[in-house]
Amino acid sequence: MSPVSYELTLSAQTLRAVPFGTRVGAAAEAGFRGLGLSVEQYRDALEAGWTDRRMVDLLAARGLRVTEIELLTAWGGGAGRGPREDDAVAERLVELFRPERVHATVFAARPLDELAAGFAGVCRKAAASGARAALEFLPYAGIPTIGTAWEVVAAAGDANGGILVDCWHWARSGATAADLAPVPAERIIAVQLADALRTPLRDPRYEARHHRLLPGEGGGHVAGMLDTLRVHGVRASLAAEVVSDMLDVQDPRLTARQVHRACVGVLEEARFPGLPVDGVRSPAPAAGDQAPTGLPPAFPHGRPRMPGAL
Repeated sequence: MSPVSYELTLSAQTLRAVPFGTRVGAAAEAGFRGLGLSVEQYRDALEAGWTDRRMVDLLAARGLRVTEIELLTAWGGGAGRGPREDDAVAERLVELFRPERVHATVFAARPLDELAAGFAGVCRKAAASGARAALEFLPYAGIPTIGTAWEVVAAAGDANGGILVDCWHWARSGATAADLAPVPAERIIAVQLADALRTPLRDPRYEARHHRLLPGEGGGHVAGMLDTLRVHGVRASLAAEVVSDMLDVQDPRLTARQVHRACVGVLEEARFPGLPVDGVRSPAPAAGDQAPTGLPPAFPHGRPRMPGAL
């Protein structure tokens, strides 16, 4: 197999509480090409004195772009004022940053016709800014499985819509190749990488928001899932969403490097399609690369160990 590299996005929930400028620097130094941004992170940046122009200029200076915006939740109907206001900000961010995609989900079950109509509206608004609409299924929320997500996307009837597959949600929802089979490969438009504890916690929502592991470090069989997607013909954008209290307390530059290296490790293990290494695009950092000042040397090739991995 010819050498490949992977253009990875650091999702919004990885380094979720790190100030905007620090987060951009950590992502760029680790080798990420894209950055996820949430409504909360944007508001925090504004409160810290950032302007839209300064954010855009810093991203450009560090060779990054915002590739995903999170998270639309009010489109399915029945939402209160807070979620509607958040969605309005998210829609503005799509217009401002022109990302590849905007993510959407709902936290309470709604009738299929309401979800389809609402998601069709999300698709149209995203398309106006050149973005796609990615529907995320969460096993503890209103769209709990990939099958349910596909029902909504198909019923919406808009080619601009697709599905976001999060490895943690895939594992905890019990998804299989048979569940993936009805979904056209091109409608899987993004994959977020993380691993799950070998023994699930009682509260899946709490586990998802606090105790994810580096890809390859847990019981989520991430490489196997990626292989399933590869065999199905999926060629999606790739992102890292390792939501972890343990990683939150580390130096963010170290966390970003660990996450990037772990993602590349499982992608290589699954032989997931990447970009040819042709002298134009940079390959993933090699073992022995010089670490940024204040960080330990690069990890040996392969997946790094996450402290306390179970």
